Amino acid sequence: MTHLKQIAFVLESFALQTPGQQLLDRFLTGYPRDGAFHRLENCRVSTYVASPADNPELAQRERDFGLRVHREIHQAIAGADGVVVAWQGSGAEAKDELLKETLQRVDRGTRCFVHGALSASLAGAHEIERLAASRRAALLAGTPLGVTWRLPQVEIPKGTPLKEALVVVQGKSPAAEFEGLETLLPLIERRPRGESGIRKVQLLRGNDLWKAGEAGQWSWPLLAAALSRSDSPQGDPVMDGRTQDLAGLGLVPKLAREPRGWIMEHEDGMRSTILVLDGVVADYNFAVRTADGRMISAQIYRPPAPGEHHFTRLAEVIEGFFRTGRRPWPLERSVLIAGILDFFRNRAEQTTASIETPHLKIPYAL
Repeated sequence: MTHLKQIAFVLESFALQTPGQQLLDRFLTGYPRDGAFHRLENCRVSTYVASPADNPELAQRERDFGLRVHREIHQAIAGADGVVVAWQGSGAEAKDELLKETLQRVDRGTRCFVHGALSASLAGAHEIERLAASRRAALLAGTPLGVTWRLPQVEIPKGTPLKEALVVVQGKSPAAEFEGLETLLPLIERRPRGESGIRKVQLLRGNDLWKAGEAGQWSWPLLAAALSRSDSPQGDPVMDGRTQDLAGLGLVPKLAREPRGWIMEHEDGMRSTILVLDGVVADYNFAVRTADGRMISAQIYRPPAPGEHHFTRLAEVIEGFFRTGRRPWPLERSVLIAGILDFFRNRAEQTTASIETPHLKIPYAL
């Protein structure tokens, strides 16, 4: 296990309440872990920020915690045992050139973690994969959504045959879709042969989405199971705190603002759905149906700002990856997500038709 002497951060920008700040601060000042406050002893932390404007928050970290801020990317990453690259916002919009420059300049054998999408396209993801291999750099990408707590803390046993899955998220495109994929794939890739890739994709909006649910193209019972785990139902509960069966009372179509859903048919016949339902709940929830008919559901817990404690779980995973070089999940997951997101962007205006996606046949297993 490697003793970490230096960790570098390559950030698209730096501001409070961003993934870059959340992760950098945990490696700079420490984070709670295993019932104690954990610090990386004798480990330097350096950073390069692509947007070069003077930043008082970074200056404060230089003064108070010894952060080393560099004007050139090669200065920040030279000699680093591990490098964290983080995009703006949710991380859905990857900046391929910044990642490629990082990989071209890191020392051979450096471990690199990308917070967010691996690439803006499937072709770009493959190119980045090859570049990392040429540098013998261990590469991993992801967000806290695959490692954070669940309410209740359920786990799908590895090897469980699954028939269908559904996740409810909120937000603008492509951030909501990206976070839906980051939630969904870590759940369903645990089926017997792992992930098989995507055969077909269909986008539905508004009334077409509800009609598709009634026709069984996606599952209302799974949606009801997912919503049952929410602690932020919208509508009447916001006004007076009442409990309310949003699905059973038919309130979901009334509450949802500009709803959209992506229905994906996997190569092994499994079906998964991302529902973007602003105005229905304000948290992320999922449900899966096993092959024998059981339903498993939970909330993906995202602790609130300013602490956003789910980044603590991710920091622990990144530190372990940097120390051992072992990927906790396959890189192919992020390659597939990059390809699906690319498809989503290109088909964002197309509705109703189910489109075949042979290029998304990207199988992998844990």
